[in-house]
Amino acid sequence: MNRVVGAVGTVAGGAIALGAVAFLLHASPDTAPTLVATTTGAASSTPGVRTASLELATYPDSTAITWRRDGGVGPHSDWVSFGPTTVLQVPSHAVITVTIKQYDSGGTIPNGFLATVAGTVGGTEILDGRPVKAIDPNTVGHTFTIHNFPSSTQDPLFVNVPLPAVADNAPNAPGSNYPAPRVITFKFVTGGPGTYAWNCEFPCGDNYAGFGGPMGTNGYMSGTLNVV
Repeated sequence: MNRVVGAVGTVAGGAIALGAVAFLLHASPDTAPTLVATTTGAASSTPGVRTASLELATYPDSTAITWRRDGGVGPHSDWVSFGPTTVLQVPSHAVITVTIKQYDSGGTIPNGFLATVAGTVGGTEILDGRPVKAIDPNTVGHTFTIHNFPSSTQDPLFVNVPLPAVADNAPNAPGSNYPAPRVITFKFVTGGPGTYAWNCEFPCGDNYAGFGGPMGTNGYMSGTLNVV
């Protein structure tokens, strides 16, 4: 496997399951559908506070994103991507648990700060079952980074979670053209309603010092987080 944009993989049918997700397929064919967080109840340690969860994945290509095959945002099957979509919806004033399966390799991130966890509950992520506050900046695959849109008057929200790279020589998992993933879980707390940008901050695209192509294209390595 190679994380450099241009390496195309294919996925055996049904080889990768993301679990039960709720799509709102109200968008036009060239717009990503919305992944609505699954409401899981009240936070046991904070009575009255809602909890919800999301499941995402990062891929070295976009062949695993099934909605894109049906119209999608373009024919870029070789572009790195988040899935199952990049339009996310979560409840306001809630504790959100996010699980990301990271299938891609990586390298050294130019800004070492982005290899540090920020904005999560406890300032940690759970990496393959182990809590960490940072990862090796030389082995970053992607990041999941939420921030306010410029000049926003909504509640501030900044979350940065580094996603460690899968080894370049990792074998493919049985029945798949992807290796076994690194699994990252973290929690963050939402405030009031608003719309936020999120993206990968590891330059894994083309042109513009690695921030072109999929890095700047909604539906691949960037998207929106709608707090409702």
